[in-house]
Amino acid sequence: MTRAFHGERGSFALMLAIATSLTTAKGTVEIVYPPYLAGYGYSLSLIGFLTSVIAFLQLFSRVPAGVAYRAHRAQRQYAIALVLFAATIGGFAFAQGQGVAIAALSALHGLAFGALGTLGLALAIDLSGGRRAGPAMAWYTAAISTGYALGSLIGGSLAETIGMAQTLAIIAVLPLLAAGAVFALPSLAGAPQVFDRGTGVRGLLAAGARLDSRVWLAVVIVLYLNVQRDALDTFFPIFGPTVGISFAVVGVLRAIKSGAGVFMRLTIAVLLHAVDYRRVTLIAVVALAAGTFVVPMTSSVVALGAIFIVLGLCGGVLRATSAANIAELRSEGRDVGLASGVYNMGLDIGGIIGPALGGAIASVVGIGSMFQIVAIGSFAAWLVVALSSATTREAAGLAKRHTIGPTATTGGEHRG
Repeated sequence: MTRAFHGERGSFALMLAIATSLTTAKGTVEIVYPPYLAGYGYSLSLIGFLTSVIAFLQLFSRVPAGVAYRAHRAQRQYAIALVLFAATIGGFAFAQGQGVAIAALSALHGLAFGALGTLGLALAIDLSGGRRAGPAMAWYTAAISTGYALGSLIGGSLAETIGMAQTLAIIAVLPLLAAGAVFALPSLAGAPQVFDRGTGVRGLLAAGARLDSRVWLAVVIVLYLNVQRDALDTFFPIFGPTVGISFAVVGVLRAIKSGAGVFMRLTIAVLLHAVDYRRVTLIAVVALAAGTFVVPMTSSVVALGAIFIVLGLCGGVLRATSAANIAELRSEGRDVGLASGVYNMGLDIGGIIGPALGGAIASVVGIGSMFQIVAIGSFAAWLVVALSSATTREAAGLAKRHTIGPTATTGGEHRG
């Protein structure tokens, strides 16, 4: 089995580089894919449909990938998924807009990326050994976020310079290189026990029912985060001009929020070496709900700027600490493969529910009141799950722990 985080610091850093290269490729595709299809005459509705197909199949592949995950063959599984992902990106470049090819490639693209998200998180957790879960997952989620930011920059610049198809062909090389790099990672012995995940739908449901309650708390946290974030991102551009805020300012506010989130993901690893991630989670959950609630209560750009900074910081915190809930299971010998699949599925579902739920509520009570209802309702849902057991109360920071602060280090752990 690999040594603790500090003993394999180089290996974990390589895993971060692989994760960054993956999301750099994905971020590029997200920028280039819609105008690439539009260039071949695809209608807006068809582009939207194909994008939804990718999202749905990404969601669909999360849990099966988690069920299939085995630490001793994780490198091979991850490398195969990376090669398939690269093949879909390269395929777009050479498909020349052919309808059947685009549909098939889009489906495979969603399946491959969904599997990569689940396998990558489980592999990163196994590499860290589940020790110092907060800092390890802070670095991992920061790597993912950095890749998306790089992908947006690279995709837009390259597409304008050399064209859409050429950009896709070039960026497809990144996951191929990452697939080779995977085999430079140390072999894994996995968690100390073998998990019976069953067979078929019934076996999968039974395995899911046996998951630690902290997994469901982590899922609720990312649902909580994504429902509020996506409802705000979708409808604030409509709400802003109605209270005298220009579209330009709306764009600046969104950029401020995104920047704060990236900043927090890049710096929270240092914070979590000194502070227990459970305490940070509790503060961020409360602050996110409060921030979303007060958004419609002011039209001051300065006040909204401060609120959006808080929302961005809270998003960065919750993305890292929710993943830490999953990583912590590894050091206890629990099933991180299935847990990773369920957790990543929660990320996707939150992104789907947020705009739909926000739109339904806003059509009845208005956008401003919708922000407040979503804030209160999602906080109440989190609180119900957080209070449901002694384990979730402790993980949510609502119960006093026997040891305050991060888990005490042993001789084999990194103190940062």
